[in-house]
Amino acid sequence: MYIITQVAPLEESKEKIYRVNSPADEEPYLEAGYRCGEREYKITSGHKEYIVICPEYRDDKKGGEPIVIIPGFLMPGRRYSVEVYLYAIDIYSSNLEKGQRKAAEETRKRFDLATFAHTTLGRALKALCGSLDEAGEANADIEEGDAVMLDGSGSGGAPGFPTPRSTRRLRDKAAQFLREAARRLEWHAAVAEYRKKAWDWFLEHQRLLL
Repeated sequence: MYIITQVAPLEESKEKIYRVNSPADEEPYLEAGYRCGEREYKITSGHKEYIVICPEYRDDKKGGEPIVIIPGFLMPGRRYSVEVYLYAIDIYSSNLEKGQRKAAEETRKRFDLATFAHTTLGRALKALCGSLDEAGEANADIEEGDAVMLDGSGSGGAPGFPTPRSTRRLRDKAAQFLREAARRLEWHAAVAEYRKKAWDWFLEHQRLLL
């Protein structure tokens, strides 16, 4: 189980090691018999790779799920900060004529990344819409065929090349949630808005957005 905490920006870390301090209310975990350890994640920002060290609480005797305290920008198992994925989804979803490759390229340049693949965008879009669908956040449902058509099949496109038509339902759902923050807000304000959306989502649903 993950618990998100609001912390300083990743770029303020020293020697590319970002350590999340144990929360002030860790005493109940220790009193309940939990052991305190650490879990490491790697994340890329710009052309630098950081190690994020997070507190982990585990009770092996009870066999319960470990509790990991993570910073608001981190999506465990994903290479980039949450705002990178949401920005890519936002500019892709808000312009039906924009392809995934173009949106991925714009995202790579905006965040000064060495790489950011269109397939990464496609997977993030599917993950976001899956979360929205489970929570009933959008009016349009993701039908079974939509998930299949993310690879272009059934839409007249070659496998691996999604078409605007094949991803229309997913894009509409994502656009409704993100509300084109990249267009409405100044750049740094947009980044803050994406992080706030991930934070608010966790507070409301007690699960990660992506």
